[in-house]
Amino acid sequence: MHASLLPSTLSITKDLVRFPSVSHVSNEAVSQFVADRLQSLGFQIEWHTYRDERNQTKVSLVGKRGSGAGGVCYLAHTDVVPADDWSLDWCGPFEPTERDGRLYGRGTCDMKGSLAAAMTACAMIEPSQQSKPIYFIVTSDEEVGMGGAKIVNAESKFFREMVETGTVGIVGEPSLLSVIHAHKGGQRLAVRARGRSAHTSTNDGINANYQLIPALNDLLAIRTISESDPRFQNTMFDPPTLSWNMTITNEPEAVNVTPSLAQVNIFLRSMPDVDHSPLLNRIADLCKEHCLEFDQRDAVNPWQVDPDSDWIQAMLQIVGQSASKSVCFATDAGVLQRLERLLICGPGNIEQAHRSDEWISLEQLELGANAYLQAFQHWVR
Repeated sequence: MHASLLPSTLSITKDLVRFPSVSHVSNEAVSQFVADRLQSLGFQIEWHTYRDERNQTKVSLVGKRGSGAGGVCYLAHTDVVPADDWSLDWCGPFEPTERDGRLYGRGTCDMKGSLAAAMTACAMIEPSQQSKPIYFIVTSDEEVGMGGAKIVNAESKFFREMVETGTVGIVGEPSLLSVIHAHKGGQRLAVRARGRSAHTSTNDGINANYQLIPALNDLLAIRTISESDPRFQNTMFDPPTLSWNMTITNEPEAVNVTPSLAQVNIFLRSMPDVDHSPLLNRIADLCKEHCLEFDQRDAVNPWQVDPDSDWIQAMLQIVGQSASKSVCFATDAGVLQRLERLLICGPGNIEQAHRSDEWISLEQLELGANAYLQAFQHWVR
């Protein structure tokens, strides 16, 4: 019987949360912390770096310990969502604080607590006990388009090795340790009108809104179709729709300046076995009709595996559950699904993620570390 894994998991989680690795800044420092810890456990590290659109250095790590084919990989990300709306006055977002059986702080739930649990679990396994490898994939920019996972998919030799040898991948996103076999993807769209800025006391400007507004009712009608037409639904999910959402942006926003840009930002949560291209075609035709720009970007594919697959059934047995589930959020699995033997299972509740008082229960941290220890032992011995 091993000692409690909570103290180590809790300590590492706190260390990780103290890095303010919001997606719009560099995650280099927190990645170095993770790399140093994995190297101390005997891992070889691939270091994948790129510059994002803000010219910030972003790092994704792929680590490997052990030899042989197959084995197991744990997948996480180090970036977190912004904490500008943090609502607790007794701790800051990057000041991890325990209270009433919970650990508060940005990223505790999504997903630094999970990463800490996996590193703690790995430390409990001696390399001499492995007949197969343990891998870690720890990405950047998961919260803003999965840029780090895309780099890993394109460049990592270790990832290619996992794909070729049938490694089992455990994505540690918060699921209350439920085993997940499917999730939605994501598709970002923009419908854009352009005008000319000027002081509103003159007639020199062209208000971009006046070109965009006539198209809004038609866009809303397409959105209504996306919610009501059975062709665009999958009852595996709740809600079973594409969850079309729209926001509107103006630049500049000052009311005494004629806006030169008016843009509708659209986000769809794509689903397995649902072809939403007819909706995109209707938007494209609408934009031609109204002389608007149409931009498709940052698509992340939905993901699913057979719930009866051997790796899903093995993980269900490890966590003591009878059936796997689907979820409506997206993960790096959508990008890295060349690794066919994937599943999602992580500590924490997604309802506590991204909140102004984000937290994870200490019970979930300990349960997560124990589940990962059993999973690693199962797939490497």
